[in-house]
Amino acid sequence: MRAESLHEVIHAAPFRPFDLMLADGTRVHVPHPEYIAYPSGSRTAVVMGQDESVRILDVALVLGIEHGPPEPAGSIGKDD
Repeated sequence: MRAESLHEVIHAAPFRPFDLMLADGTRVHVPHPEYIAYPSGSRTAVVMGQDESVRILDVALVLGIEHGPPEPAGSIGKDD
């Protein structure tokens, strides 16, 4: 996956929740852009879980991105 692809989905308007598919088969859910820190051009991304867990990811190990439906404004934290 290209690093630019990750930057694009984080800053998409409207934002759509997405899962990062990792090389080991793990899926990392990103429900809102405030849950991921990814400086442009960086090799790493930091994803916060809604349970306050933290995952530090090597972007080179992200094989794909799976999008969910768009979230209405003000819906952060609902049903997740």
